[in-house]
Amino acid sequence: MEIESIIIQIDEPNIDIAQQPPQQEDDGESDEYDQVFQSTEFCRWRKNSPYLYNMLFYELLQCPSPTVQWLDYHTVKGDPKCDYYRLIIGTQGFDEFTGEHGGYEMGVRGSIHPYVPMYHVGDVNKARAMPQNTFKIASFSSTNDIFLFDYSKHPSKLNPDGISRPQAILRGHTDEGFALSWHPIQQGLLLTGAQDGKMCLWNVEKMSTAPVPTTPTNGIECNTILDPVETFDSERKLVDAIQWHPSHPAVFGAAAGSGTLLITDLRASSGSASLVESLFPSPTSSSKTLQFRVKVHSADCNCLAFHPINEYALLTGSDDTTIALWDMRNLSKEVRRFDQRHRDAILQIAWSPLAPSVFASSSADQHVCVWDLKSPDGVIFDHKGHDSRIPDISWHPTRPMIASVAEDSSFQIWEASAVENLINNV
Repeated sequence: MEIESIIIQIDEPNIDIAQQPPQQEDDGESDEYDQVFQSTEFCRWRKNSPYLYNMLFYELLQCPSPTVQWLDYHTVKGDPKCDYYRLIIGTQGFDEFTGEHGGYEMGVRGSIHPYVPMYHVGDVNKARAMPQNTFKIASFSSTNDIFLFDYSKHPSKLNPDGISRPQAILRGHTDEGFALSWHPIQQGLLLTGAQDGKMCLWNVEKMSTAPVPTTPTNGIECNTILDPVETFDSERKLVDAIQWHPSHPAVFGAAAGSGTLLITDLRASSGSASLVESLFPSPTSSSKTLQFRVKVHSADCNCLAFHPINEYALLTGSDDTTIALWDMRNLSKEVRRFDQRHRDAILQIAWSPLAPSVFASSSADQHVCVWDLKSPDGVIFDHKGHDSRIPDISWHPTRPMIASVAEDSSFQIWEASAVENLINNV
């Protein structure tokens, strides 16, 4: 299996995972990984991992990546036993990602290759591909700017001059952020949220395409600067996550400071209603209002996830170590609260694209848990392969496989037997 990742500096790695018989852990790179992570919990997990996974790949990156996303890309090249996948990774640092890398062999032989590596100014806090055109990637930088890259316009090798050349720079935040969401239906609409407490709406389809000669400044060369179409004030100190509703084109949610969930309806916004009018007609009201501002946790709300099918279901995760399931028709009381498993802040949650009752959560406690709403115990699998905080996870769109990244520079792809069995029986 080969994975072509888009690593942002920006780099894009390519992971090549070819089917092979299970082998012993005798390769040098696996030994190197094990030498770095020697906690009691990791060593116990490492010993038991051959019995827990159908597929397990792990790699040490040169710098930690706070973001990962599968792209809907899968092909077979040459060898029918070799599958090629593509994903995005963004690193914290300016080192170049190079070379071909091998992975731990458990039923598969894995390697990861830079596919389209690109320089990035500042750390890559979050990176997400536009669903209608996955060549376009938005990345939130630690410099407060959002960069738009079209990796079809970049060479397969890093430019030797070290200059970052995004297709556009989006400027509107006064502090760095980690919240990005592309509109699932209308191409080019992007939402961002930051630690300045603001939420910005952008329309990248409106940017000029005429080339203008520029001189590189501070390591960056770009001829297009975009302002937000509209800015919303969360009235909180920070916005950690933001997401468009998958079935209501004019609605989005945000996870904010002080345990707050924000639900915004653009039909009540005079400045941007026209962007979604063809999808969701605007009422006569022209007042800018947040339809809901609800206290959902006792500490900062770090993440949220609308259900991909059930238009009313919503998950939130918090620094208070709990995950809550909500019905948007009644936000006064959670439907269910999951508070018995994670021991530290919930950093990311994501619904499975293959089973409507299954979701995954990553935490500062170094665990990724897979949950089933139909299970009395909740957790059906606990992934313990990382040795530090896990800021991001991503389900593969067509198979029960999860990619996860941690602050210890580890990057893993895994398919747990218990999760696959559950999803196959849905």
